[in-house]
Amino acid sequence: MKIALDRKVVIVSGAGRGIGREIALMAAAANAAVVLAARTRSQLDEVAAMIAANGGVAHVVPIDLSERHAAVELVKAAVDRFGRLDIVVNNAGATVIANTGMQKEDDLRAVYELNVFALIALTQSALRHMIRSRWGRIINISSVSAKYGPAYNGAYASSKAAALGFTRSVARETAALGITSNAICPWHVKTDFVDEAMSRRARMFGKTAESYLADIVAASPMKRLIDAREVAGLAVYLMSDFAGGITGQSLNVCGGAMME
Repeated sequence: MKIALDRKVVIVSGAGRGIGREIALMAAAANAAVVLAARTRSQLDEVAAMIAANGGVAHVVPIDLSERHAAVELVKAAVDRFGRLDIVVNNAGATVIANTGMQKEDDLRAVYELNVFALIALTQSALRHMIRSRWGRIINISSVSAKYGPAYNGAYASSKAAALGFTRSVARETAALGITSNAICPWHVKTDFVDEAMSRRARMFGKTAESYLADIVAASPMKRLIDAREVAGLAVYLMSDFAGGITGQSLNVCGGAMME
């Protein structure tokens, strides 16, 4: 099976590094036109250069999606550049590690602004174009944390759980319109984002980041961390016509840490 996205236009938020970067590269390799969105322009330029070097098409939009109206501006930039919008990958995310009783309200709000409100805003803006064309894909990068509920990670876990509920609601509203809405739930992916979060958790328990990650690997049925490309592969499959019958699902990429 070879996935060909036939110049479908894909927005990937958080495309500068980690999972978002791999999704963008893989989507471009499948012949999508990729709109790269994130806060850091230098990271986006690097990804765009990699795509161009392989004959792909990318458009860079440096933007902070936690800001008001940013989602509308991003969708407008995509449509102005390519004349259409077919797929949105809501990947941009934030986390904070804290004891629930000591959680700062400002930190909680910052996590929700990006993980929930920005996700909803970008989906709303994109749906206006997808409904007109009666075809579209919404792919939300949630987390196994949404189902597992790890300690000291309440802001992140609850925000990712909110994303799952929203994913299902959108799926029910749009299923008859040729639009699918699904969530991917990774767990302990080898990325800078996870390394940074695990380092903060390790300090809470008086451990080094290396020893903390070693304990996580030991507890995994596969005895390893997930590769970001394994998440990206599922995302690109969900973009394709092969996945047209899949909607409203939350699909784990977790090495068997949670089995459903």
